[in-house]
Amino acid sequence: MKIRKLHITSDDQWRRELNFIGADPVTWDRLSLKCRICVFSTELLSSTAANILKQCMLSGGADAIVSRQTVSCNTSETRVLIVGTMKQILRGCESLIGQPFGLPELAEELRAALKEPPCLSDRILTRGKVLDFSRRPLIMGILNVTSDSFSDGGDYLDPEIAIKRARSMTAYGADIIDIGAESTRPGSLPVHPAVQLERLLPIVKSLSADCRAVISIDTASAEVADTLLSAGAEMINDVTAISDPAMAEVVAKADVPVVLMHMQGKPANMQDSPEYTDVVEEVYTFLEKRIAAAVESGITRERIIVDPGIGFGKRLEDNVQLISRLAEFKWLGCRVLLGHSRKSFLGMLTGIREPSALEAGTHAVTALSSNCADIVRVHDVEGTQQVLRVSREFGQRI
Repeated sequence: MKIRKLHITSDDQWRRELNFIGADPVTWDRLSLKCRICVFSTELLSSTAANILKQCMLSGGADAIVSRQTVSCNTSETRVLIVGTMKQILRGCESLIGQPFGLPELAEELRAALKEPPCLSDRILTRGKVLDFSRRPLIMGILNVTSDSFSDGGDYLDPEIAIKRARSMTAYGADIIDIGAESTRPGSLPVHPAVQLERLLPIVKSLSADCRAVISIDTASAEVADTLLSAGAEMINDVTAISDPAMAEVVAKADVPVVLMHMQGKPANMQDSPEYTDVVEEVYTFLEKRIAAAVESGITRERIIVDPGIGFGKRLEDNVQLISRLAEFKWLGCRVLLGHSRKSFLGMLTGIREPSALEAGTHAVTALSSNCADIVRVHDVEGTQQVLRVSREFGQRI
């Protein structure tokens, strides 16, 4: 055998092969411009601008795919898919200099986007604790202090049982304990802040004394967040992406990490015929706007975590698209959380109805997403630790 085709799917594999044959260390810098196929999507452009963009990209060896109605001028605008290696697209960008219709500015955006995603700090500090992203995705253990959560409703309404569960998850390696007293399952109704506080306050007070994990509060209520942050909580997880200005004020004042999640509709109606034209683009754009609003409200960008909202107003195909393209959300410049544990879409894929029987499906998605998600929100902390450990070893060795 003189020739063997290689299956190379990552930069680390490229570097390993180059090192194996003894190539110059700088070879990868040059090679990466030639071997990475990049795909970018634009917003709607005028047909005239799109045609110019296409010709400029073709001149550099790349391509720009437009609506078939664009060339014949039967449509006034189109989105464009730009496809090529880094080197080809950079050459195409040179041809855009001096062109009209804002194309030079688009070229600058392309050049910036060809670089790696925005560099994020490996550590987020919060009230003396550290979220360290340097080695693996962090594990957020779910603690539902509710009567009607889809998987474990009613199991942890007793404060002592809830506290024991939180300590158990911490012992198994949870980095964050996410505690909520309001179910957000499809069809669920809001829970009054006073009821949430009655359920959560004794748990937070007990855990804040000695819990190693960061204590996160899963709530959309500014009153609940404010009270529990004062009682020792260290993070907020808001399924409404701080749509309440009062919540933004509370988080900014406390200077703690916050999760902004996408949801179409409200829990009571979110699964009543959800619909998207392009789910990834629509969720991305929503989160982009909520990040901007949060920063404008005084929340430090480095403390913002985004969550595409798996199962929150999504069809099966929407959830699959969001998970398979999770890496695209890295370009928002924030850490990315994936909340997929025991969700009904896994039941649709496997034919299993009982949520507690969906751990294998949950672990499969965790493994598939381990290079894209910064935080995984799960029920089974111990099993997730094993999945991430194995995934990390394979990532280092393959």
